[in-house]
Amino acid sequence: MKPEQIKEILSSAFTGPSKWELDNVIWADRTTDSLVLIQFLQRIDHLTSESDLNAQSKQELGFLLELLEDLDEDDCAHMLAPTEEEAKDSFIEKLARASAIEILTNGRLGFETMNTACKLSPNDFILCAKRTQDLITAIQGLVVKGETLSTDVAGA
Repeated sequence: MKPEQIKEILSSAFTGPSKWELDNVIWADRTTDSLVLIQFLQRIDHLTSESDLNAQSKQELGFLLELLEDLDEDDCAHMLAPTEEEAKDSFIEKLARASAIEILTNGRLGFETMNTACKLSPNDFILCAKRTQDLITAIQGLVVKGETLSTDVAGA
């Protein structure tokens, strides 16, 4: 390669997130978390309203529009107006996930997480604790057995 080819190569480089990353990491919860769905839709709205997108933003918009095709309008409308029971279940699931991550990474719950959990009714607190334990057990079971999800996983 010659130095004069560097600009050409750099101009064709895509440094933004891949479609896989947008789908599985950045916007992974768009079908289960109303706040993520709102942010996802707002990002598409923002990019489509821009008149002068750079190549990276155009590529991102293309990926997001492909991901948008997988969403059902009625499901989205329902998720953005959940019943009280659905909102409660979603909150408990989020709290259980955060609790499991804190326990696995720090060996204990943080003050704010525990403070939030203690505000739940006794039955909801138990549901959250059970779900947290289920998540921890599932993750530890994979680690103890030495299982991996795939031979394609880094370090597997």
